[in-house]
Amino acid sequence: MAISRFRRLLGAMAFTASGLAAALNTAPVQAAFPEKPITILIGYGPGGMTDVSTRILAEKMEKILGVDVLVENKPGAGGTLAWASLLERPADGYTMTSFGSSAYVTAVMLDRKIGLKDFSPIGRFMVQQRVLFSRKDMPFKTLEEMMTYAKDKPVTFADGGAFWAARTVEAFSKQFDLKIRLVPFRSGAEGSAAILGGHVATAETGVGTGAWLGATRKGTLNILGVLSPGNLDEVGQPAVKSISEVGAKHLAEMTYGYAAKAGTPADRLKILAAAVEKALADPDTHKKFKARDLIPGWSPGDEYMTYLDGLTTEAKALKAYLAE
Repeated sequence: MAISRFRRLLGAMAFTASGLAAALNTAPVQAAFPEKPITILIGYGPGGMTDVSTRILAEKMEKILGVDVLVENKPGAGGTLAWASLLERPADGYTMTSFGSSAYVTAVMLDRKIGLKDFSPIGRFMVQQRVLFSRKDMPFKTLEEMMTYAKDKPVTFADGGAFWAARTVEAFSKQFDLKIRLVPFRSGAEGSAAILGGHVATAETGVGTGAWLGATRKGTLNILGVLSPGNLDEVGQPAVKSISEVGAKHLAEMTYGYAAKAGTPADRLKILAAAVEKALADPDTHKKFKARDLIPGWSPGDEYMTYLDGLTTEAKALKAYLAE
């Protein structure tokens, strides 16, 4: 009787063990990430600073992650068209978007429905100074000389689509009662072509954008001032003043990062952030950035999102000032 009970117990244990083994064999195994290509959406056109810097990083990220990293341009709406495209896709970490301060300020000033709550931050990878420059044949060579000239005579400015920077120039003109006249263009490239062609007197661009810095070094164009905080030490132009030094109240502080869709798993965000940070730290990346006057600068996702959130006040203040 005891032997019979023992055999039944062994049989039950065997059944339980086989059932457990079957359950383990059929339980879903979490897939490694990433296991397919990752796409980075860029809110600006090909050849621009955000596009060029991202392609440099994407090449490094492919080696780090072991999958293709594709760059897809979605220009429009001040950089926020890429955001809208991201929100149409799954929150699985396989799509990222460029996520910069300029696009965020644009979204706030234009009352876009898209906000920080819709995104999971990955991190900041670059900072940028915005500069105001003029044709070499203009009768002013410095910021102060331009201000004196524009008190009485109109100075045309190429508004090439960098919304925040252009609004900063507009606010600067208003604050000092200058006759700066904004001429709209569809892109920064068109604006640059206009100033090189002699059609406008001044324009603005970002350090690292196009060949304008080389043109200023050759004397074809003249740097008037920096629309951002600080100076141009990083690119060998320390004497150029920021408009803050003459009392400007509003500045355009440009930073660039990446974000994923809100709800993306935290472990995947961590993997993406580590890949961007490692790619950015690569000496070859620094070499390529420096050759293009790009300034790398890593900041973790949470810190970067806090910084962007802090720009909300400035964006609303700038909008209110221009509406007065």
